[in-house]
This record gives sequence, C-alpha cells and structure tokens, in this order.
Amino acid sequence: MTDKFYHVLGAISDRKTEVLFSDLTAKELRRQFVIPYMRGRTFFVGTLVVAPTELREVRIIETPMKEAAAREQVNRDSLAEIAEMNRTSGLFIISPGQGYQPDDIAEAGADVTRTFLRGGPGSSGGSVALASAGGPVG
Repeated sequence: MTDKFYHVLGAISDRKTEVLFSDLTAKELRRQFVIPYMRGRTFFVGTLVVAPTELREVRIIETPMKEAAAREQVNRDSLAEIAEMNRTSGLFIISPGQGYQPDDIAEAGADVTRTFLRGGPGSSGGSVALASAGGPVG
C-alpha cells in the first residue's frame, strides 16, 4: 500500500475549482495527468475530455491518506478549532467547519505542483522530476 496519495485540483474554463483526480499513486498521477498535460494532449476527467489549455489553474496536493479520510481529518481539526475559539473568546461561532467541499483536500496536504509540473501545458521539452514515480517525463 502506498503512503502518499495525489489529488489534482483544477479550474476548467469558466468552472470553479474542483477535484479532477483523487487518490492517485505517483505512477497513476504521471500516466493519467502529468504526461498528457506536459505533452499538451487531452485527458479524461470522468467522462469529460479536457485539453490542458482549458485549465485556468491546476494544483497537485499530496496527502498521507485517501481523500475522504483526509477531508474528514480537516473537518475534525476545523471543528476542534471552532470549539476552542468558542470556549476561549466569549463569542459563539456556529459553523459546520471545513472538509465538506471536495477542494478542501488542499487543506489536508502539501502542494507539490512544482515537483510534477515545471512548465505550462505542452512544455515537455523540459524534464519533470517525479519522486518515486520512475524518473523524468519527456
């Protein structure tokens, strides 16, 4: 079992930021997203065909656990923080906390976008370092 999971967040055209891929190993990330992106080739997000140039933003997040567990941890931490604020501040805050939105996965891990993507779409002329994923892309 892997000890790292990768999640790709992106905003396609005029859509809001969403999870494009989740719970990928480094090898799956490379095959399903990094290589097509770097080569400027279309890729599938579910049943949607996406051209890399349609992405307004992209982030790759690394977590030590799968998406559902990571977002649950974000929610627990958020609720604990709210409870502590309520206890110590004299104010009473009512909130469901973070972790309910799919893109809250960004709060659960490290942004490793620059580790995997060193250029824009179609920039495969340069190599991309892929830790534990089998070497450079290109």
